[in-house]
Amino acid sequence: MKKNLSLLFILVAVTIVAGVVFFLQGDGTKSTGVVLNDYSIEDTSKVDRITIVDVDGRTIDLKRKQGEYIWDLNGKYKARKDATDLLLKTFKRIGVKGHVPKTGQENVVRMIAGSGYRVDIYANQELLKSYLVGTCTQDHYGTYMVLEHGDGTRSSEPMITHMDGFTGCLRQRFFTDEADWRFTGIFNYENLEISRIDVENHENPLESFTIKYKGGNNIDLHPFDSPEKFPRFDTLAVKNYMLAFKKVHLETYNSHLSPSGIDSLAHVDPAFTIQVTDNSGSSKKIDLYWKLPTTEQHDYEGKIMKWDGDRMYGHFKDETVLVQRYTFDPLMQSIRSFLY
Repeated sequence: MKKNLSLLFILVAVTIVAGVVFFLQGDGTKSTGVVLNDYSIEDTSKVDRITIVDVDGRTIDLKRKQGEYIWDLNGKYKARKDATDLLLKTFKRIGVKGHVPKTGQENVVRMIAGSGYRVDIYANQELLKSYLVGTCTQDHYGTYMVLEHGDGTRSSEPMITHMDGFTGCLRQRFFTDEADWRFTGIFNYENLEISRIDVENHENPLESFTIKYKGGNNIDLHPFDSPEKFPRFDTLAVKNYMLAFKKVHLETYNSHLSPSGIDSLAHVDPAFTIQVTDNSGSSKKIDLYWKLPTTEQHDYEGKIMKWDGDRMYGHFKDETVLVQRYTFDPLMQSIRSFLY
C-alpha cells in the first residue's frame, strides 16, 4: 500500500511539474506587473499562423499561405475553413468579461497549468499575442485566460473572457485533435468541372450508372461502365443530380472505430462506390458502408431500422471516415431516377 501511495505522489508531482512547464514555456517570459486585457486583434487579415498546444504536448500548427483561403494543418493536410474562420472571428471579438477574484486567482492559474491550452497567434510571421486558455466559468458564460504579448510579457493575473455576440464558453474552439481539424471536402466542383460520375450499387448492380458530361446540356447516361447509352432519359434530373457534387463533405476523419473495427470493415464489401472524374482526368473515389445504429431507430412506418439512419462509414484515400446520410443519400441514386 505504501509503495502504491508513493507512486501516486510521484505521478501527481510529475503532472504538476509538467503543467508548470507548459504554463511557463517560452524563454524570456516575464510578468508585466500590470493586468493585460487587450485580447482582441483588430485586423485578423494579417494573422498568418496559429499554434495550439495542450498539456499533453499535442500540437496544432495552422499556417495561411498567401492567395489561399484554406490553411495548412501541421504541414500535412488542409484545415477546416469553418474552424479557422471561427478562430479569426474569436480573435477579433474577444474581450474581458470581468476580473477573477483575488482569492481565486491562484486556483485558476493552477488549473490553466494543469489542463489548459497555449494559443500563439502570429501576424506577418511574428508572434503577436498568446492566450493561456483555461476552463469555462461555473455559469459557462466566460472563459478563464491569461494574456501574453509577443515580447514575452505576461499579464499579472488571469481574466474572465467572452466574445461579443456570443453567449457561452470559448475553450471548445481551441482543440488539439488533428483529425477534427482536417478539411472535410471530398467532391468540390463549384463550376461543374466534371467529365464523368460513376455510381456503383454493390447490392443491386443493375441500379448502377455512369454519367458522362461535356458541358451545358451535353450529357450521356450509361449503364455502369458500359459503352452503351440510354437514348432517352430525364436530362434535367441528371443535371440536378450533378449539381449535388458542387460541395460534398464528410463529417469527420475520426471514424470512432477501433483498429480491429477498421480492419473488419476492410473485409466487408461496400454498399456503394462513388467516383468523380474532373476535366483534367483526375478522379476522387469513396466507398460507402452501412453502419449499425448506436441506438434503436425507426423508419417512417415505425419499423426498426437495420442500419443507422444518420451516418455511414466511408473509405476515402486509404482512410476510414464518417459521413452523414443527409449529405450522401442524395448521391446514392438508382438509375431508375433518371429514366422515363
